[in-house]
Amino acid sequence: MSCRLIQSTSNNVVMKRVVIHHQRRRQFSSRTRNDAIQALFGHLESNYGNLSSLIDTGSAAETIVADDGIIHTNHLKRLFEHDATALHVRNFYNAENSKQLGEELIQESLRKGGNNWKVSTSRGLESSDVGTLGEHPPYNVAVARERETRTDGGSNGATTTPIDEYFEGVQREFHSRRRKGTCYQLWPLDKLRLELDEAWLFGAGLARENKDQRRPFGGGLPRIMRGPTRWKGFIHVDDLGPLDVLMGLFSANIYLTVPDTAADKNADAGALYIWPLGVRSRLDWYRNAITLSSLSAQDPESQLILRKALGTPNVIRPKPGDLVLLCAQRPHCAVGFSDGVRVSLQSFLQYENDQRLLIDC
Repeated sequence: MSCRLIQSTSNNVVMKRVVIHHQRRRQFSSRTRNDAIQALFGHLESNYGNLSSLIDTGSAAETIVADDGIIHTNHLKRLFEHDATALHVRNFYNAENSKQLGEELIQESLRKGGNNWKVSTSRGLESSDVGTLGEHPPYNVAVARERETRTDGGSNGATTTPIDEYFEGVQREFHSRRRKGTCYQLWPLDKLRLELDEAWLFGAGLARENKDQRRPFGGGLPRIMRGPTRWKGFIHVDDLGPLDVLMGLFSANIYLTVPDTAADKNADAGALYIWPLGVRSRLDWYRNAITLSSLSAQDPESQLILRKALGTPNVIRPKPGDLVLLCAQRPHCAVGFSDGVRVSLQSFLQYENDQRLLIDC
């Protein structure tokens, strides 16, 4: 009996050593492969990379400014086809009403706390300088929570999943934002949806899931930045990939409250920077992959590399009530500030040639 026990224990020790040995080999193999890929892209960029040559000029580098508060079809067409870097619609929503809504959202954030607007980086979701309000998180956060639930081995008895909670929260958000006491109001994001549907040749509306229920995605969420911010401005993209005239991801921001630039002693405090970088092929992407990978890295060294490589940005200084649309595949950042609050409403637009614009958040 004791001999069999000793033999069994010995076999278990041997098997454990074999498993550990194979795990170490896999880890070493993975590191070796990653190092080789890094070296390859480093070689390509040092010999063939030239990011400055991909900076757009002429009309493609322009920020279109509309002073009449209207979204025009020709402006959307230029933006979606990358014949412009951004579209700035001044006075899209009444300035005084915007300030009032902004103040109400600030008070809501003080009462409820809000949630950090997570950004997707090479290390996964990380915290940012931006907080979000509303009845649901951004969809990418819900997806990450769903993944974590599956990794942990189930929902621990929960009757709804994080994705279900997202779609249920979307409905609550729509209904709560339209009511103001016993009355109804035109919520700025609803105005945006209506006017995009009217302006775009093929219409616009909420994206819907591809499952049987076909539930609608969110139409946008309030975002709040409070000074002092950690970052001078976190340069990033919301979708990594070359520009394509037939499809793309765009963001829409309606500004309600902006920091006082005079008090901050920085004319660009709370402004939006966007760089007219036009990477239009995978080859150009691979040639500059090392620098471009910094767009998904939230660390000071990477940000300094990007600022040096990208050069001078387009500067947009929005006022309360202004709407800014931009290609989310171009590098951009919200400029940090030392004091004050910046409140905006953000949604995303999925563009595909000759198709309805799909809005989500």
